[in-house]
Amino acid sequence: MSEATGAPAGMPLFYKAPVPVAIERHKDWKVKQRRSFAYASGTNAIPVVLEEFPVLQGHYPLVFTNGEQPSVVALVGLRPQENLYLEDDGTWKRGKPIPAYVRRYPFILMETPDRERLILCIEEDKGVVGPDGEFALFDGDQPAAAGQDALNFCGTFNQSAFQTQAFCQELKSRGLLTEQRADMVTPENKRISLSGFCVVDEKKFNELPDEVFLEWRKRNWIGLVYAHLMSLGHWNELVEATARRTAAA
Repeated sequence: MSEATGAPAGMPLFYKAPVPVAIERHKDWKVKQRRSFAYASGTNAIPVVLEEFPVLQGHYPLVFTNGEQPSVVALVGLRPQENLYLEDDGTWKRGKPIPAYVRRYPFILMETPDRERLILCIEEDKGVVGPDGEFALFDGDQPAAAGQDALNFCGTFNQSAFQTQAFCQELKSRGLLTEQRADMVTPENKRISLSGFCVVDEKKFNELPDEVFLEWRKRNWIGLVYAHLMSLGHWNELVEATARRTAAA
């Protein structure tokens, strides 16, 4: 799997140089009603949170990253730095839900230098926000609805991200994540391989002790595992979309 093109080391996916939202700097800035999702063009994997599983599993393969702290992502492409769900005009593919991580941009909560609190920051991407937008960040010297909505959205996303991290870590600690790779051959006989991801071992999942299964059911995790497993049926959609794009190139 890949990271976004040009993303500085240590920065979250899509973000390059976010700055704190401040009335002195952003008094006249507005969020654009019709945004370009071009910032999401350089990745084939989008981070997702637990609440999105029921919707996203019907459209994208949901898989886990392979590492000490696994996370869950929606695959949007098989080749590095290729998003098959982004159209040439910067719009998202019609009929496909847009992951919350994509919709959160250009806003993000970041720690203050003393790490005592989180503040709302913004990537100053003129394709999404700027003086020529429609929804103001400030109304006089107070946050406008768009600014408050951004803060609330980021706060909710952060809480969901912590819960998602706990879920992923539990899967790993129980030994349920198994590394996989995907291979395909295009009509032009070119081989494409995708590695660095994991899926839940269904056999091991079904062998969980009863007390663990009951605890997971209380935490609404059982349905999430099934949603993940069902989402893997969308591999063929990615393969077919990759073949079409390759043929059109």
